[in-house]
Amino acid sequence: MYKTAMAAAVLAVVLMLSSCGQTTKDAPLALEDLVGEYEYVSDDGTGKLTIEKTAGGFDISDYESEDSYRFLADSSNIETIENNRIYIKYPEQVFSDDTVIFSYYVLECNSDAIDVYYGESGPEDTEFLYHAAKK
Repeated sequence: MYKTAMAAAVLAVVLMLSSCGQTTKDAPLALEDLVGEYEYVSDDGTGKLTIEKTAGGFDISDYESEDSYRFLADSSNIETIENNRIYIKYPEQVFSDDTVIFSYYVLECNSDAIDVYYGESGPEDTEFLYHAAKK
């Protein structure tokens, strides 16, 4: 029974990854393929979205300008990655009583660009924010 369940789970992962154009060999490297800088037009000029590999995983940062950022996320903020989308649950505000208000970002990844979506109530309610092209 265990082997059958494991085989079904492996098959599901292979099918999911193949639908994204990836193989199981690529699975742990999915974010590594996106490492780099992406630029977009912001109200303050040129914004920069960066994805960096770190010792603890990955950092995803969005700088609207040199002086301000939209979010600074790490691997712990990533809820899931599926269908070429990275789902981020970001703590927008944290209060002294440990109450947290979250916002949601969805990064839709293409071969040379990332479309970023933003929402306040959940990842299913996000709206297009900007298109960032790989630098």
